[in-house]
Amino acid sequence: MERINLTKLQSEDVTSKAASCVAGAPPPCARECPFGLDTRSFAARAENGRWQAAYKTYRDAVVFPEIVSRLCPAPCDGACPRADSGGTVNLRGIERTAVAQARDKRRDSYAIPQKAGSAAVVGAGPSGLSAALSLVSKRYSVTVFERETAWGGSLRGLPEFDIFDAEFALSFARLDARFEFGREISSLAELDGFGAVYLATGAGGEDFGLLRGFDPALLTTPESRVFLGGGLAGAELMTSISHGRLASRSIEAYLQVGRVSPAAGASCALTPDTSLAIPSPRVVPSDASGEYTDGEARAEASRCLKCDCDICARGCEMLRRFHKLPMKIAMEVFTDIRANPPYSSHTITREAYSCNNCGHCKRNCPESIDVGELLRFSRRARVEAGSAPPALHDFWLREMRFSSGDAGFYSPCNEKGTCEYVFFPGCQLGAYDPRHVLRSFSALRSVYDTGIFLGCCGAPAYWAGEDDMLEASSAAIRAAWDALGEPVFVFACPTCASLFAELFPEIEGLSLYELLLASGAAPAPPKRMSAAVFDPCSAASDEGVRAAVRAIAERAGAELTELPETGKCCGYGGHMMLANPSLYGEITESRASASELPYIVYCANCRAVFASRGKECIHALDAAFDLSPAPIADIDTRRRNSLEVKRLITREFSTDDAENSPLPAPWDDIRLTIAPETAERADRKLISLSDIREALYLARETGGFFAAPSGVRQCSMIRPALVYWVTYKPTDDGGFEVLDAYYHRMKFGGGETDG
Repeated sequence: MERINLTKLQSEDVTSKAASCVAGAPPPCARECPFGLDTRSFAARAENGRWQAAYKTYRDAVVFPEIVSRLCPAPCDGACPRADSGGTVNLRGIERTAVAQARDKRRDSYAIPQKAGSAAVVGAGPSGLSAALSLVSKRYSVTVFERETAWGGSLRGLPEFDIFDAEFALSFARLDARFEFGREISSLAELDGFGAVYLATGAGGEDFGLLRGFDPALLTTPESRVFLGGGLAGAELMTSISHGRLASRSIEAYLQVGRVSPAAGASCALTPDTSLAIPSPRVVPSDASGEYTDGEARAEASRCLKCDCDICARGCEMLRRFHKLPMKIAMEVFTDIRANPPYSSHTITREAYSCNNCGHCKRNCPESIDVGELLRFSRRARVEAGSAPPALHDFWLREMRFSSGDAGFYSPCNEKGTCEYVFFPGCQLGAYDPRHVLRSFSALRSVYDTGIFLGCCGAPAYWAGEDDMLEASSAAIRAAWDALGEPVFVFACPTCASLFAELFPEIEGLSLYELLLASGAAPAPPKRMSAAVFDPCSAASDEGVRAAVRAIAERAGAELTELPETGKCCGYGGHMMLANPSLYGEITESRASASELPYIVYCANCRAVFASRGKECIHALDAAFDLSPAPIADIDTRRRNSLEVKRLITREFSTDDAENSPLPAPWDDIRLTIAPETAERADRKLISLSDIREALYLARETGGFFAAPSGVRQCSMIRPALVYWVTYKPTDDGGFEVLDAYYHRMKFGGGETDG
């Protein structure tokens, strides 16, 4: 894994991970619009009856709303994805209503200082007036030269010209553009005093020989300060008006820096997913004129699908909660990495640690953008910079050390010293139920030359962004693999399998469930039951293991029903429960309620999560070996179970069992009296009884506690990431009655340590 070099990190190193995102890209109708109207915002405002806001959105895009709403041929209509679900949206009709309903059509006026630079516009037709209006609105000095005695150009012969004439007058009413009517420019030399020139003399008009070499993308000509567009460039009316806006941007760039650079084009085009569109017929105006009423226009605007790509957010509670597009997340990740307290602070901590890292967004994104990887990048960078909040992952990192340390063990389980296969159950399978490891290992050994490897795959360090810890864990795994003769790993945990595939591409891996199915080992007597298989997120793309688990369940007598959606995290992934408890609750409840049927799972953590929600579920290995599901184990029981698995395995296959056993801690024999609900509450907070015993031991040995007249005491235990607090009473037999236990991340200094 390539390390993060914070000193050389550039914004594109992060934003490139989301650069191909189509979310927010113009929908098909906007791409066909000569003005690039933001149809999503316009339709949303119209739907809500916010006609003044809708009008301003429309006017800012099309420049002259009266003209465009009456004369535009509506190319957007042919691009509307609604065509097959009730007919295309009548945007032009909604636009006409917005113009009619607007209360105030005056242009906004701002106290902007006059800018340096002047521009001449030759031609007062639609394109020239569009350019002049845009430039003078930005406080550039603009003079319009028109050989005729009034403005309007090609529009003057139309029946609605009085309306258009009034719109021109209103548009320039608050602006100080200068007009010279009846003035024909016969030579560009007459305009030498202007910093830039826009030629908009209309179809067949004077081009001063500059059409040759004309660039239609930027409206530039061989004369660097001269620009050309509109009917003179062969454009029809709507494009001519849009040329005026484009010319104003090119002229402004030229006046500021002396050159014009191509604008960055759209990196991707949005292809809307209309599969969820509900058919809705086009609203037909009740008036014979074809004009919509207020209500009709709002109803028609509500038919607009507001086309955008929201596939990632649609399937992810985290993205829906934070309401951010992938590119915005990427930019925030970079700026967050660059935060330098006290002058600036980290702003997306909760967001960065609220991701399950399940890969659901990547699997469903048409561009395969992985938001989870972006946020894990943020976690890794925080660790590298020393600004990661350690409390959010401290518990699981300690459990990882325990699983690969005190509870860790590997052996070929034979005399030759190597094995063809090695069973890697993962750190949680035996912790929740030792029988799952022991029965599976026995079944494998009856058919294959199989060794055992008890330990953690490194997922806690991977999710926490702890690269140093992950590299050390990976090195130990590689060394064990080499010592065992480079065997094929057999995985019971899909998370272990997926992480190994990423970290150890050289190590071949197989699924325990596929091997059990293929070997015919441990057939269970059929028991009729109806259930749904809940696939862990890490197995979402592994068709082999998914099929094997279903076959095992059906062989055990299960009648299976598929969930509406599979491959979404149960909530455990990424260890985000401490960073965002309410989101964790929403996710776990959503997964548990996806079906009323009991679940069959093949991830120990999935089963624990669902059990905490009261969801009936069994592990696939319970079905495979005809086992009654074990009660869900608390923290201390899981540790004892892990040590028991190691003890039983080493007793049979190793002679150094005693050396591998952890030494007892001095607080292990402290007697506790604790109500079941108090113990359960502490366990939910990830406080083990061993933590409580240690805190009480320290209080007893040092006298460091607070004592109330009632006899209730309170002690604390300071750890690198957390401060644990226990409220208790001493008992007559020398033990302690625990009344409560909690922790916080604050630390106090400067006072006495004893209470």
